[in-house]
Amino acid sequence: MLLRRALATGLAATLATAGAAVLALDGGLPTTYDGGLELAAATGCASEPDPSTFTPTPSPSATATTSPSPTATPSPRTSPTASPTASPTTPTTPPADPEPVTSVEVVQANIKSGTELSKFRADLRKVFKTCPDFVTYNEVPMRQPQYLAPAGYAIWRTPGQYTGATPVVWRTDRWTAEARGTTMISNLQGYGRGQHVMWGVRYANWVTLRSVDGQQTVSLVSVHIAPKSERTTKLLGPSINRLGALVGQLSSSGPVLVGGDFNRHYKSREYPRALLQQHGMNAVYDLSGRYAPTGDHFGATIDYVMVRPAAVFSVLAQTTRELNSDHDALVVELALPEQTVGEPVVSFAAGTTVNDPLATSQRARGAVARSLLTALRSVPEGGTLRLQTSSLDMRRFANKLLDTARRGVTVQVLTGTAANTPAEEFLVRRLAEIPGSWLRHRPEAIDASVPRTTVLASRAGATPRTVLELDRALARSIVTERTVLRTETAKKAYKSRVRAFGAIADPPVVEEPTEPTDPAGPTEPTEPTEPAQP
Repeated sequence: MLLRRALATGLAATLATAGAAVLALDGGLPTTYDGGLELAAATGCASEPDPSTFTPTPSPSATATTSPSPTATPSPRTSPTASPTASPTTPTTPPADPEPVTSVEVVQANIKSGTELSKFRADLRKVFKTCPDFVTYNEVPMRQPQYLAPAGYAIWRTPGQYTGATPVVWRTDRWTAEARGTTMISNLQGYGRGQHVMWGVRYANWVTLRSVDGQQTVSLVSVHIAPKSERTTKLLGPSINRLGALVGQLSSSGPVLVGGDFNRHYKSREYPRALLQQHGMNAVYDLSGRYAPTGDHFGATIDYVMVRPAAVFSVLAQTTRELNSDHDALVVELALPEQTVGEPVVSFAAGTTVNDPLATSQRARGAVARSLLTALRSVPEGGTLRLQTSSLDMRRFANKLLDTARRGVTVQVLTGTAANTPAEEFLVRRLAEIPGSWLRHRPEAIDASVPRTTVLASRAGATPRTVLELDRALARSIVTERTVLRTETAKKAYKSRVRAFGAIADPPVVEEPTEPTDPAGPTEPTEPTEPAQP
C-alpha cells in the first residue's frame, strides 16, 4: 500500500515523458491513443497527495524518480535497482515478480455535462491526482476517451448519449480486463418539462479485472441513478433491482465495486438502504462510519462507492476533492485480500457482455464463452435448457451440454446444419440415451449462413427465465472474433422465444388434400326401373 503511494510520483513522471500508448476500448473497438497528449502530461499524478488520505512517503521515492524506467508502461511494483550508478557492463538484475495488490484507490467523479473544456480538464487533473486504480465517471457521454483515460489507463463504455455516460477506467500496469459489458438500469422514454435529455434512460458500464499477479479478480461498475422528478419517482426500486442483479452476476468472479451518483442523500428516508442490502451492497460510508457532502446539493451526500461483499473490504482512507463540477470527487482507498474468490450464488442481469479477441489474456478473449458455460452450469436439476444455433462446431460446448443433461436437466438443441458437424454427431449419439433430451437439424427454418445462437434457460442460478443471444454460431469464432452476448430476463421475451423454438422443433404436419370418399364404399351403377303401375 505504501509502495503504491511512494511510487505514484515516479509513475506519473514516466507516464508523462515516455509517450506511452494506452489501449482505450470505447464501445469495444480498440484504439491506441498517444500518451504524449497534453492532458496525459498534466494528469496531476505528480502532485502532492491529499493530507487527509495519504501518508508522506520515505526517501526511496526520490531514488525511484531520479531514474525513471524507460519502458512505455512502467509498473509501480518494479523494485528500484540496487546500484543506480553502476557501469553499463554490470549484469542486469532480472525484474521482480509483481507484488500482490493489497489496496485499491477508487475515484467516483460526476463531471457535470456541459462543463467548459478548461474546467473539465482541471477536474480531470484532480481525479488522477494520486494515480487511482479505478475511476467511475458520470455525465460524460460526449467526452473523448483520450481525455477520460490518459496514458497508463484503459476505458470501457458502449458509445451513445445514454450508454456512454458512465464509463469505467482502470490502471493497465496493475489490472488486466477479462470481461466487460453494458446493462440497462432504467428505460423510461420521454422528456419531462424543460428537459433536453431523457432522465429516465440510464445504463451501467462494467468491467471484470484481474491483478497482474493473477491472484485477485474484481469487477468495477459505473452507474447514475435517475434523479427524482414527477416522471421518474417510481424508477428507484426497479433501478436498484437491476443494478443488484448485475452485481450478483459479477460477484461469481470476485468482489464488486460500484461507483455512481444515486441522487438520494445517504441519511434521507428515500435512500434505498434495505433494498441495497438485500442485493448484498453496502456503501463505504457503512464501513467507515462517516460521510460528507459530495457537492453543491445543499449538503447532501449523493455520490457513492459501494462494495459487495462488505466482509472482504475495509476502508483505509476516505475523502472528497472539490471540482468545478457541481459534484465533488469521492476518493476511497480500500484494503483488498491478497487472494479473492467468487460467490457461489449466480444470477444473470439483462445487458451485454463483450469479449476482446485482441487481448493477451485468454480469459479476456473467452469472456463470452465463459458466460455461456456459466449459464449451462447454473441450470438446476429438473430444469430445461433449449439451445438454437446456426451451427454447433465446438466439442467443448458439446461436452458441457452432455454434462448438463446428465445432471437431470432436459437439454434440447436445434441446429441449422443439414449434416452433423463432429460436435453435433457426438451429441446426437449421447443425448439419444437420455429421455427427453435431443439434437435436431432444422436447416429449412434456421439459416446456417447467418451466425446466431440463442440459449433459453428455465432458470439460471437465482434468475428464472433467462435468455442469452449472441451474434455467432457455437464455434471458435466466439473467442477469436469480437462477439457480443445479450442477456434478457423478462418473462415475455423468454416465453415468446420458447414458443418460436417449439414451432421449429415440432412443425405442424400439413397433409396432402384428398378426394372426398363415401364411407359406405363405391356401388355398381344400376339400370333405371320402370315406375310401378297403379
